[in-house]
Amino acid sequence: MTGGTGDARAGEAGDPPSPAQMPLRLVVLGDSTAFTDARGPQLPGHPGLYPTVLAAELAGVLDREVDLQVVAQPGQTVRDAARAVTKEQHLQFKVLARADAVVVGLGSFDHAPAGIPPSIEAVVPYLRPSARRRRVRGMLRAAYPHLVRCTGGRFARTPPSEFDRRFSLLLTQIRGLTQGRAAGVVLGPTSHASAYYGHRHPGHPAAERRQLALAREHGFAAVACWPLVRPAVHRLNVDGIHWPADVHARVGHALATALLPQLTGQSPPIGLPGDTSAR
Repeated sequence: MTGGTGDARAGEAGDPPSPAQMPLRLVVLGDSTAFTDARGPQLPGHPGLYPTVLAAELAGVLDREVDLQVVAQPGQTVRDAARAVTKEQHLQFKVLARADAVVVGLGSFDHAPAGIPPSIEAVVPYLRPSARRRRVRGMLRAAYPHLVRCTGGRFARTPPSEFDRRFSLLLTQIRGLTQGRAAGVVLGPTSHASAYYGHRHPGHPAAERRQLALAREHGFAAVACWPLVRPAVHRLNVDGIHWPADVHARVGHALATALLPQLTGQSPPIGLPGDTSAR
């Protein structure tokens, strides 16, 4: 009996840790809202940003360490993100394939009213000499709100059909890379009804509904962003887009609320592509 007990203890000591004992690997795919507050861009891990708020709440409720990775850049569109998750091997296999939970916080820039065609804006950084580039950029910046007002803000930076196609590709790829086992949530777009956009963003409600419906179709939970931001609309960043700390806190809490049922087994994870039983 003594020998058997000793063997059992040795086996227990050599057993790998259970999943609940490992850090929860949380990945946030986002744009500048993931690292910018009402004062401007912040360092990674800043406690007032929504990814950090989310990670802290998950850690507290689950009593488990959370390993947070934020993959975000200013003005990131669904086209940028879809290309990254299908081409960049580090993001694919070192980040997403190991994720236990994924937040997709994209779409805001895609749905922003288009004053200047994005194809024209894309050429500006390559203009030479520098003085000409600065002059053109200044002219476009000054003209942007007037052009949005002229069109009534009806045109988005990414056409709806193209957004839907790319967003579906993005979510499908995430489901495949995580082998369907991860928890997942999509954060809807914020509004761009600021001075730079001519105080017009009439397409936002329809774009938000369409994006969140796509999220649910692909097995992701969905969180509408703008209702959480609207109460602080007069305290946003000077660009009218980025949020103060209390909004980041509300967004982080809402995302945690959406993810926890999946992480605790009360609702299914995102599932594999083609699996319509997840939601």
